[in-house]
Amino acid sequence: MKKNNFASLILACIFILLSTCLVFAGDIAIYGDSQNDQEVHQKIVNAVFLSHPAAVFRVGDMVNNGDDPQLWETFRKIEGPLLSGTPYYPVLGNHENESPLYFKNFPQVNSHSWYSVDVEGIHFIVLDSNLSLQPDSEQYNWLVEDLQEVKEGIKFKIALFHHPLFNVGMHVEDEKGLRAVLLPLFEKYGVSVVFSGHEHAYERFVYQGIYFIITGGAGSYLLGQSRESPYLEKFLKVYHFCLLSVIDDSLKVKVVGLDGEIIDEFFIAAPVLTAGLSS
Repeated sequence: MKKNNFASLILACIFILLSTCLVFAGDIAIYGDSQNDQEVHQKIVNAVFLSHPAAVFRVGDMVNNGDDPQLWETFRKIEGPLLSGTPYYPVLGNHENESPLYFKNFPQVNSHSWYSVDVEGIHFIVLDSNLSLQPDSEQYNWLVEDLQEVKEGIKFKIALFHHPLFNVGMHVEDEKGLRAVLLPLFEKYGVSVVFSGHEHAYERFVYQGIYFIITGGAGSYLLGQSRESPYLEKFLKVYHFCLLSVIDDSLKVKVVGLDGEIIDEFFIAAPVLTAGLSS
């Protein structure tokens, strides 16, 4: 009897240790468009916080008016637990207005509108779709150089910017006209996923093997589908956030609704390309 109790105690300790390791390993959270409903925004943040994310990426429209300091104060109160204890990477949306207050609230970006960072073996490229990305622009030239210099061993490249290349909601399709500019680069350099916001819903597209995810449901007023697309795989008018994790040679994407329900889940295989592909 004593041996059984001792064995049970050992198993319980192992379970606790494993659980702790799993919790602190953390997925990467991505979500956007939280500017209208503070209650929903708070619920999303609470759920993300409980997932113990390794990092957080926001795909823009964090506040309704980037020039209003009171809105930023409210934002910081809601996002406080994540801002204070989690690597936090913002993307400029149209509602931030390229405001100095954006850069004041996110000193980690070092006053840069675009930047890149490696997290959990993934190379994340943050772009500013409010500014020019045409081939003669500073941002475009930086993007090409960044894609060419990705470190060896990186399995996945992910781009994040506010305005989507594919969308079927209430906004104009490819509003910024970036498809012709960015798609050839993403295909050439093996970008696996593009995350955007702007549309207040969840949308998943696949084009030429690249996934295009719209995650604009963290507190903005939800908007429905207005048209069809041959590349659309899922449209959901729901509040949500996304969680990413690398499992062997696959990227797992899990989309979680406001009630904790998994509303979408899929795996993306690592592209057959070497890092640092030259032009």
